[in-house]
Amino acid sequence: MKTSSVLIVLLLMNSGFLAGMLGTQLLGFLNPYIVGGAELLLGVAYYAHTVVRDVRNCFDVDFKF
Repeated sequence: MKTSSVLIVLLLMNSGFLAGMLGTQLLGFLNPYIVGGAELLLGVAYYAHTVVRDVRNCFDVDFKF
């Protein structure tokens, strides 16, 4: 599985957990700021991964010895 697919799935799962009232009722002790921060971190990680992937594709260098 590609890294970007994993990051998108994690971001969607985290968003669904943040929005779900059932999850907050079951895990009432969980701070919503922690979940929101984790979602923000996942979004930044996905964006950084896409930027690095695009730069790597632009500068594809093959070393032949």
